[in-house]
Amino acid sequence: MTDPNITVQEEATVIEILSLLHPDAKKNSLRRMVDHGRVIADGVKVNRGNTKISPGTTITVLSKSDGDETTGKYKTTIPEPEVVYSDKSIIIVNKPAGLLSVATDRGEADTMFSRVFAWAWENGNTRAHLVHRLDRETSGCIIFARSTEIRDMLQEQFKDRSIERIYHAVVHRKPPTNSGVETGRIQEMKDKRMRLVPEGRRAGKSAITNWWLEDTGPEHSLIRIKIDTGRRAQIRLHMANLGCPVIGDTRHGFGKASINRLCLHATSLGFMHPNGKLMKVESPIPRQLISELKRRLG
Repeated sequence: MTDPNITVQEEATVIEILSLLHPDAKKNSLRRMVDHGRVIADGVKVNRGNTKISPGTTITVLSKSDGDETTGKYKTTIPEPEVVYSDKSIIIVNKPAGLLSVATDRGEADTMFSRVFAWAWENGNTRAHLVHRLDRETSGCIIFARSTEIRDMLQEQFKDRSIERIYHAVVHRKPPTNSGVETGRIQEMKDKRMRLVPEGRRAGKSAITNWWLEDTGPEHSLIRIKIDTGRRAQIRLHMANLGCPVIGDTRHGFGKASINRLCLHATSLGFMHPNGKLMKVESPIPRQLISELKRRLG
């Protein structure tokens, strides 16, 4: 039998939501569900019955056997996020490569969202709201908001392309020029894969990738990238189209890298802070990527 769950329609406390799932239960019984680690909000264990839950959140109640007294599927402690910056409005973290930004339909317990969600409550008694995503294989800066109002304000900046997003990629070979702009349109196929639309056709969505050659190694190059649009797999598709696929790209490139990760990193974000001031945060290029840049093949 699957665990009972409910998707929140209006903001309410955990106890109020549990009362909808278990209308005949006493409040003390509902509080014990929370105390015993049986209440999960979007994959993250809830610790307090008076925690307010935002609309759209899925609350799941685990069986007694999956609570804190056993090693249930949600019992595993997730790592803390690497926080680059935080204040009363936003949290910016450095996402490691290989970690999902948010859970898929499979309900993964350990994601960047679940780590920040737990951290935000422990460090400010606030919720965390995902503003944007990075592909699972990509590392680097990602923003979370502490309220839905701030989330909406930041997402509007992504929509109007006023946020400056800088990436660094280690790619195969050296590009034909020292800089350029890739503008090929990108389309999502029925199998959910992304592809570049053949030139001259209007299918898909516009994608704009500005790039500059920043350094070269014996066999590879370091490319600085500024994206004006945020299509899924945009950088990987455009670098492959340039003839310089990102190292470690198993779908559009030449397969796995020696360092066993995609050599793509979200280096910095420039945006308007909710306080009205321009802000820029940075995450250094991982040493693994620099090692791959300097590696000589064969």
